[in-house]
Parts: sequence; structure tokens; C-alpha cells
Amino acid sequence: MPPENPFSPPLTPLPVFPTTYLIPPPPPPSSNHHHSHSPLIPPFIAAAFALTFFIVAAIIYRKVSRNRTVPADLKSPPPPHKFTYSVLRRATGSFTAANRLGQGGFGSVYKGVLPSGQEVAVKLMDASGSLQGEREFHNELTLASRFSSDEHSYKHHCSSRRRRRLVLVYEYMHNGSLQDALLDRKCPELMQWRKRFDIISSIAKGVEYLHYSCDPPIVHGDIKPSNILLDYHFDAKIADFGLAQSLIKDDQVVESFIEGTVCYIAPEYGGGGQLSEKCDVYSFGVLLLVLARQLAHSGKLLDLVDPNIQLLDREQALLCITIALLCLQRSPNKRPTMKEIVGMLCGDSEPPHLPFEFSPSPPSNFPFESRKKAR
Repeated sequence: MPPENPFSPPLTPLPVFPTTYLIPPPPPPSSNHHHSHSPLIPPFIAAAFALTFFIVAAIIYRKVSRNRTVPADLKSPPPPHKFTYSVLRRATGSFTAANRLGQGGFGSVYKGVLPSGQEVAVKLMDASGSLQGEREFHNELTLASRFSSDEHSYKHHCSSRRRRRLVLVYEYMHNGSLQDALLDRKCPELMQWRKRFDIISSIAKGVEYLHYSCDPPIVHGDIKPSNILLDYHFDAKIADFGLAQSLIKDDQVVESFIEGTVCYIAPEYGGGGQLSEKCDVYSFGVLLLVLARQLAHSGKLLDLVDPNIQLLDREQALLCITIALLCLQRSPNKRPTMKEIVGMLCGDSEPPHLPFEFSPSPPSNFPFESRKKAR
């Protein structure tokens, strides 16, 4: 079973203990009957009432303020923990080849076990090889540490300037990437349509979170099977935010670079257009077709469905193919938003009709090559 997240301690409200004040009794009557102190009693009574009112008002204010406190699950996640390089070196057995899980564009990923017994995935990046690698390290750390969604792989970090090594520590995902589990190992668990549809829905909600729950919105920029990780129960989480960008105000210029993976990049972005959330929508459409079928070409939509899928829900399969084709439209304005896609997958809304002339194939003759290898 995956370890519980130790970074969200429950908030314990502060108890309110109203202070008790003793009102002094009036002084005994003087033996001099010509000087009465009865006129002093009303001020003491007024002060007592004022003090009582102040205490009650303070208690009410504390209770109201406590009720307005943002719930723990809506708060920003705690800042990522910084490990020492020696701790991570021991956790991975000095980054031995036996613990290596895979190779990325700017480093390798290793399995490690912390002193607490928690399993982690450790991404070791060589900062001396490329400034781009260092930029992606800081990009992942600053963007992904803002997430509190279950659809994203949370991470911690370590940096060693002396060794010129940058290290990211991820939650360990027992079933690797979607690329490995579905296309390479062909896990039998993913031959069930129900599980594939759950993965599709989780990815859609994760991208929707980036676009609508982050301020400013975040465009992932590299949605593909190798960047979707699967935990012990084959639940999907989005990873690798090295190419992600925050969208800024319309009156500011976004400096974009052609980065990503061929066939998953939106045509307007590859052609030098403006970066937007619709770029992620396009990538999600390609990924959706990969999950439903490895891009067959046929006249009927249901012929695109993988024949190896067991217990196929034909209506859900047709819905997924339809959504994928809507996402792959050339014009960004015609593509649905991720919020609309989640609504379609949840059954809250019906998908619009497909355009009469439409090709699901990605545009050919892209004027660029993939900058990053499949991870």
C-alpha cells in the first residue's frame, strides 16, 4: 500500500477559555451618615455589564473566525522538504544501476528508501551538462510544489552545488509510467475498460486543476503517456513539470519556446503561436486516443477501440473517441476546455457534434523535432 502523505497535519482549533473577573463588593457604609456612597454603585454595575459584553463579543468573534478558516484540504500544500545529498545517496545505494528506474532527458531516476522506510523515486539531474536542466529543476520545484491535488505527483528536493547535482524526490509509483504499463508491459489490469476510463477521468481532472485551480493558471506543456505515473492501485498522477508555464495577464507578452514531444504538441504552438490551455487540451486528445486505441484508421469510431479491452462499455468508448476528436481540432477556439471535458466524462453534459470534415491524424511536416526523449 502507498504511504500516507505526512505533510498535511490536521488543524487543531485553539480552545477559548473566557477569563472570569471578580467584581469587588461595595465598601461598607461609613459611620458618618452624612456621606453616603450609594452613588458609586451604578458605575460599578455599568462596568460589569461592559466587561461581560466584551467577553461575550470576543468569544463570538473567535468562533466566527474559526468557522471562516479555510479547510485543510483547500490550503496550499506545505513547502517541499529539503533533503541532504548524503541521505539520498544512502537511500539509493549510492545511485547504483540496480536501483535505476529509467533515464530522462537530463538525468536518471532511481528507487530509494528513506531512513523512515518510505519508498521514493529520486531524479538525479546533472546541472553541469545544461542550463536547460537547471531551469527545469527550478521550474518543477516552484510550480509543482503549489499543488494540493491528488492527481499530481508531489515532490521534495535536494541541491548540491559542490557536486553540481540537482535532485528531485518524488512519491514512488509502484507501476511506473502509463507508457511502460500499457504500451510496453501490457499490464492485464489495464485491459479492463473500467480501469482505463478511471485513468482518463483522473488525467482530465488533473489538467483541469492546473487550468482552473492554480493562480495564475498553469499549462503543463508535455502531456504524454511517459509523464503519467501509476501508483499501487493503478491510479494516475501527472508528473514532470519541467516544461510547464504559468499563464500571465493578457497585456503581458509570453515568451514561448517550441518544447515538448512530436505528435502531442498542438499545431499552433509548434507553428510559433501563443501558448494557452488549449495546447494541453490537444495533447490530452492524443493521449485519449492512445488509451482507447493505438491510433487505428477506420471509417467507424468504434473501430478505433482496442479489441483486447475486456468488458467494454461501448457508450463510454464512443464518448472518449468523440472527446478526443474534439480536442484535436486545428482551431484552438473550437476545442473544448478541460472543464467542459470533465463535465462530458462525468455525464453532466453532452458532447457537441463533430465537424463534418475532420481528420484525427496530427498535422504532418512539423518544423521541429522532439527536444526530450520519452521518459
